[in-house]
Amino acid sequence: MSLVQSKKAKEEMWQAFEQMWAELEQWREKHPEASFDEIAGQLTPRRRKIMGKLLAQLACQHGDGEVVEGLRCPDCGEGMSYKGKPSRAVEHLEGELELARAYYHCAHCESGLFPPR
Repeated sequence: MSLVQSKKAKEEMWQAFEQMWAELEQWREKHPEASFDEIAGQLTPRRRKIMGKLLAQLACQHGDGEVVEGLRCPDCGEGMSYKGKPSRAVEHLEGELELARAYYHCAHCESGLFPPR
């Protein structure tokens, strides 16, 4: 990730956090009698959304694997072919995200790979 991309990603994270903060402040103002658990119930899904963004940024920090040349299958050693950049949903304790990364396939042993590993 270039310095410009890194700064942009950081700005996007700050904007997302500021939006979450504003939403929660507004919600809290309307619900002064809310219990701790009710407040946490408002915070948790928003936190997971922000953490999902951060996870996606960090997962692709060193690229999405699309420019790997001469990739060899880790199982059989044969050459692998690029099959596009499918998007997949990833769920983690820290957040949920949609991640698009390059996918490579080995015609010899039928295994697949999303680099970098």
